[in-house]
Amino acid sequence: MKTIGVNTMIIKRILNNNVVTTIDEKSKREKVIMGRGIAFQKRNGDMVDGLKIEKVFILENKIENEKFLKLINEIPMEYIKLSETIISYGKEKLNTQFDDHIYIALTDHIDFAIKRYKEGIKLKNQLLWEIQRIHKREYEVGLWAIDCIEHEVGIKMDLDEAGYIALHLVDAALNQSMDNTINGISIVQEILNIIKYFFNVEFDENDISYDRLITHLKYFSQRVISDKKLPEDSNEFLKMVKINYYKPYSCALKIKIFIEKNYGYTINNGEIVYLSLHIQRVISSITYKVSSERL
Repeated sequence: MKTIGVNTMIIKRILNNNVVTTIDEKSKREKVIMGRGIAFQKRNGDMVDGLKIEKVFILENKIENEKFLKLINEIPMEYIKLSETIISYGKEKLNTQFDDHIYIALTDHIDFAIKRYKEGIKLKNQLLWEIQRIHKREYEVGLWAIDCIEHEVGIKMDLDEAGYIALHLVDAALNQSMDNTINGISIVQEILNIIKYFFNVEFDENDISYDRLITHLKYFSQRVISDKKLPEDSNEFLKMVKINYYKPYSCALKIKIFIEKNYGYTINNGEIVYLSLHIQRVISSITYKVSSERL
């Protein structure tokens, strides 16, 4: 969705008293104009009162645009604006673009969450621990979002909701289904556990090597889910990794067996090489830190 400038606007459709649509002069697509009482005593074909405009935006995807227009009639304008504010903040902080569907999914989630909290219903986020560690930056946006919701609506939400919002951001940035997002988090956590117990170590979540490993595993998990492969590496390179980094290589083989058994994804030599190198880096960092602390 793009927030855009305001020129002369003619009402095409009145969705409710606070929302109308018009046709964008450049793209010829229908855009949404929001403002309290903007459609009061107006009809299709009338001019939009520029003084009442609070938000003007358009979804690039026509199908998602139609879904969003239908959603507008079911959700209070304040929640729609709140969702758009959170999404804009997320784009800036994460330096990414989101799939248009997030405007539907997150807006619907926020509306439902507020209704639940008003009724005293709170849902436990079973993936919160993993989200906090695997998707730190998205979770930080989620924390900002629940503060924003408290400021705008007066409802203080638990950290579980910050995790749910983070999941929507991850989902939209990767342009995949929520089920795949959740499966991806599970795969990353399972691999981290294999590495942790293989080397009998605790990860330093503030270490840059850990961040690099997490980033690699997130992309690896998406390849597993989508059944996409890295290019094969030469046997010579694989032999070099096996000789120089034997323990990380052995750990990568354990990961290979686990993934192939549980997800039916065949890990090729290219994946083994990259896994071994990332494991070597993070274990070397942990070992160096432990050695330094003993001196």
